[in-house]
Amino acid sequence: MQRNSKNLTRNAAFAASLALCAATAMAAPALRSVSPAQLRSDISQLQSLVSACASQSASCDNAKVVSDEQIGDPAHPGGFEMHWDWLRTALNDAKTAKPEDRKVLLHDAAAQLDELAQDETSPNGTPANEFDKARTQTNNILSRPEFQGDDGPTWWERQKTKLLYGLERIFEGVSRIGSAAPWLGTLLEWLLFTSAAGLLLFFVLRGLARQRLRVALGEGATKATAWDREATDWAKMAEAHAAKHEWREAVHCLYWAAIVSLESRRAWTHNPTRTPREYVRLLKPGSPQQQGLRGLTQIFERVWYGLREADGEEYSRVRALYDNLAANEIGSSAATPGEAA
Repeated sequence: MQRNSKNLTRNAAFAASLALCAATAMAAPALRSVSPAQLRSDISQLQSLVSACASQSASCDNAKVVSDEQIGDPAHPGGFEMHWDWLRTALNDAKTAKPEDRKVLLHDAAAQLDELAQDETSPNGTPANEFDKARTQTNNILSRPEFQGDDGPTWWERQKTKLLYGLERIFEGVSRIGSAAPWLGTLLEWLLFTSAAGLLLFFVLRGLARQRLRVALGEGATKATAWDREATDWAKMAEAHAAKHEWREAVHCLYWAAIVSLESRRAWTHNPTRTPREYVRLLKPGSPQQQGLRGLTQIFERVWYGLREADGEEYSRVRALYDNLAANEIGSSAATPGEAA
């Protein structure tokens, strides 16, 4: 039932359209069919009428304008229609216009009539022929290969168009929201300024942290260099005592050279109150560093604290243990706090 109702409505609308077109066609007056020669004569007559109107306003009679004309068949080449409504309007306006305004109106009308007269007397034929000639030339140009085919926009151009269209819709939506909520603009400004300030603060804090890290690393490197220098000084003192056959003092100096060397490589933190055996327990049990330091500590305690005389052989053993400790990397040899206890 709904489909039949839609069909009836569509048919009724179509019939009404046809009736309206037919009524319009019946109401429109039939054009007067004239020859090109008669058209030229009518144009000459109208030129005289315009000249008389320019001289005297009483001569501006739009009733003297010829009726609309048809030259040939407009459906075929060379045929066209000529409508004079524009001239009737100009004469009617000129009749009541001031002399200056009437002169301007009639000047334009006379120029248009002169152009029509020139076209009709042109050896190339009527204006319709000129139009046909121009249309033929245009068709010939458009038939060239460079005007054939249409590749259409590229993929990138389509995506760019979509993006621009989306941005336009976003801005339109923001504009509508801003009109409905005036406070939204102020909120967005505060959010923007707060975000900028937060970002700036983040970069400043990160820069300060990096600066502190560089200072800490520099201090650590300086401290390590100082510890290495002190270990070297202890070793030189040991060599000086050994050259004098002062073996007890030489063993004492090499022991502390080993302690300072291990401390410079972060085997433990600096604490001058530790005993020699506490230093041994701070290293990883069973590691080469712990075994070497234990052997060095035993000789040092026997010679230094036990007040026993040392000889060159013991000094050589201590020197070998020190060289091994100085050559080996600490790595994971440091003991954990539980192991050190």
